[in-house]
Amino acid sequence: MKYWGPKAVPPRNGWDWLRQGVLLLMHRPAVFIAIALLAPAGSLVLVNLPVWTWFTGPSGWLAVVSNLICYGLPLTCTVSLACGFARVVNQERLPRWSQVLNPTAGRVLTNASLFLFALLLQGYLVAYLLRGLVAPQVLSAFSDAIFSPADPSFGMAESLLATQLGLLGGLLVVFQFLGACFVLPLHLFRELPLQVSWRQSFLAVQLNPWLLPVLGLAGVALLLLSFSKTLSVVAQILALPLPVLLGVVLYLAWLDLFQGGEESAMPDSEAPA
Repeated sequence: MKYWGPKAVPPRNGWDWLRQGVLLLMHRPAVFIAIALLAPAGSLVLVNLPVWTWFTGPSGWLAVVSNLICYGLPLTCTVSLACGFARVVNQERLPRWSQVLNPTAGRVLTNASLFLFALLLQGYLVAYLLRGLVAPQVLSAFSDAIFSPADPSFGMAESLLATQLGLLGGLLVVFQFLGACFVLPLHLFRELPLQVSWRQSFLAVQLNPWLLPVLGLAGVALLLLSFSKTLSVVAQILALPLPVLLGVVLYLAWLDLFQGGEESAMPDSEAPA
């Protein structure tokens, strides 16, 4: 039986993924621009739904969840769609609409997007809880404006694009802690169950520990950038291409780590259970 990843690769492969990702984006720019616009367009639609006025109560928990749904769900859909189309563009064949809109593809993309959103929601709710527990004791000595645990704008920047950039940074930090960064391509391209994909992803991160500081530092940098007033213009410029680039890089990393750089490295029937 042919070898099927994950495997260890040197850190310089990460630079190759980024370089190849940019080249792949430039190969079909119209496709990826359309995908990039999905996140802000989806957020604008969700934010303007009147139902969210119900979730502004004094607890703040439901307000935080509703904000994450409005801004985070379109973001995770964008990353998933970009990852899927990266494989299509790399194979130099655009699918027919009947292939894109078939129920199986829709189910897999939906499951992958909801999984990423669940990770993002989990990370933000944990941070929200810790802030409510720690801030009153630690920050009261430094500021009269204590970070209230009932603050409904937790994790939200001043603009839509900056908020989505911050959520992307939060997703990278969650990837660092949970080792789940390869769940998306494994589920999309091998249709493995999510728990199996997570196990394989965690093993890949263990074999390549250099990914941990890369994910963590990149995530923290995006979080800080999104809330920096002096760099707000830069944050909003980066907010459009980076989610798409992340999806493309995840595909290229999966191709290198699990497939040895070849699409047909192993038949689907030989995938591990």
